[in-house]
Amino acid sequence: MGLDIGSGFVKFAEVDHGGDRPELVRAAVRPILHGAVVDGEVVEPLRVVDAVRGVLEDAGLETAEVVAALGGHDVFIKKIEMARTKKSDVPRAIRREAARHVPFDIESVQLDFQILGDHDVDSRMDVLLVAAKRERVEERVALLADASVKVALMDVEALALHNAFAHNYPGASTGVVALVNVGHGLTNISIQQDGALALTRDFPIGARRAGDLDAAAEGIAMGIERVFALLRTRRPGTGMGRIFLSGGGACEPGMAEALARRVKIETHLINPFQRVRARDGAGTSGVLSEAAPMLFLALGLALRAP
Repeated sequence: MGLDIGSGFVKFAEVDHGGDRPELVRAAVRPILHGAVVDGEVVEPLRVVDAVRGVLEDAGLETAEVVAALGGHDVFIKKIEMARTKKSDVPRAIRREAARHVPFDIESVQLDFQILGDHDVDSRMDVLLVAAKRERVEERVALLADASVKVALMDVEALALHNAFAHNYPGASTGVVALVNVGHGLTNISIQQDGALALTRDFPIGARRAGDLDAAAEGIAMGIERVFALLRTRRPGTGMGRIFLSGGGACEPGMAEALARRVKIETHLINPFQRVRARDGAGTSGVLSEAAPMLFLALGLALRAP
């Protein structure tokens, strides 16, 4: 079960991994009162708890054990290069390296990492480094406990989006791809290069905050251009590929077309169920047909192997 708390809605998805491919069992979306979540941070916990309880009720559940996620300014993600070391020494070496990169007090964060590629090749290694403020992790776990939800795993929003995209679009990862998750108040832009996460940034722009479609598209386009400019400073000559839109803001009629006109790049509205079968009656009224891109993050969380 994946649970995504956004600035405008709580989204829930349950995936069955028991068959030959993942299958959506049920999904639900419930709005959150305006101002309860700002820039990814919960500022009115009671309203969020009510919305979480409501989305579980819509899904026919009283309680759940979920994969949840954090994003925004409380999470740091970076791919770093470091000297290869013995596997037994890797955690200590990475923690020392993390202290040089993570912009938070290293003693106050939850730290995780993944070595990219074969650990036994070459003298250097690429490492995907992730850090989240421990206080925010504990706050989110406690908040969900108040809504009768147990957190089985805490993920990172950008990585869950990457996971959902890799599953649904395995042939689309060649070259440079931008995953743009447009929320109501916050937009995450993640750049993939040849299937690997290269860069991710959050911008305080969304469909509701901007006020209208044109303003939102203009702000998101500027965010995409800034992220690609940063990528080109790190990897000169990198060309911009395709854009895939998800999130509640992507459901706004005309958003994909308005963004494509501004950035002049092939832009697609994402289908979370490209390679995930949905059971009959899996979604509450209209959620799969009208708000499918909004469920992309929740689906990515639920796709984590049990």
